[in-house]
Amino acid sequence: MTLLTICTAVADEVGVDRPSSIIGNSAPTAQKMLRYVNKSGWTLMKGVAWQVLRKERTFTSIGGSTQTSILPADFDRFIPETFWNRSDYELVSGPVGAVEWQGLKAFSYGGDDKFTYRGDDILILPEPGAGKALAFEYISTYWCKSSGGTGQTAMAADTDVGVIDEELLVKATKFTYLSDEGLPNDVAYKEMTDYMDDLTRNDQASPGILVAADIFNNGGGRHFTGTPVTSGSNITVL
Repeated sequence: MTLLTICTAVADEVGVDRPSSIIGNSAPTAQKMLRYVNKSGWTLMKGVAWQVLRKERTFTSIGGSTQTSILPADFDRFIPETFWNRSDYELVSGPVGAVEWQGLKAFSYGGDDKFTYRGDDILILPEPGAGKALAFEYISTYWCKSSGGTGQTAMAADTDVGVIDEELLVKATKFTYLSDEGLPNDVAYKEMTDYMDDLTRNDQASPGILVAADIFNNGGGRHFTGTPVTSGSNITVL
C-alpha cells in the first residue's frame, strides 16, 4: 500500500472524504492524514524490534578505543548482545552508561570487552587494536521507503510505501486519527492491538514480546509520539 492508499483506507474507516492526493494537498484532512501516518509509523518503529527493520553493521577496528563514524544514518538502537569481535570470538557488552564508562577508564579496565557510543562513534575497552573484524545488529529508522526502494524515516510522496506491515499501519493510523481528534477510539484500539499482538508473537525479532498496549497509550503504558527530526546521527521526536 502506498501513502495515498493507506490514507484513503483510513478515510473510509473514519468516515471522512477520501483525499485525491496527500503531498502538496492543502486540505486539512490530507494534512492530518500525512501527520498521523508518519506519527504511527514512527511509533511502531520505536516500539518493537521488528525483524524487517533489523540490519547488520560490520567494520574493521582502528587503533585506540574510539572507532569513528560507525553508526549508520538510519541507526535507532542496538539489538542487545549482537555486538561481537569476530576476530577474537568475543562478545562486546553494552552499551554501558556514562558513569560506568568513566569508571572503566579510571581503573584502566582490562576485562571482557565493553562499549559505549557518542554521536556516530563507538568506544571500546579494552582497546581492540587495529584490524579486528567487528559487527553488530541494530534497528533501522527506515520504517518506510520510496517507490524506488530508498529507505526513509517518514513518508514524503504519495507513492511511498511501508516497510512495516501495511495493514498495521492502516489500523494504527486509524487509531491515532480518532485519538488525536478526540473521537471514540475503543473499537479501533482493540482492532489495532489484537492485530499487532498477533504480529509480534510471530516476529522472531521481538524479545520478551511487547504487546500493543505497551507501545500505544490508551490509558496507560509507554507512548512514543511525534515526528522524527534528525540531527547528525541523533534522532529526536517532537
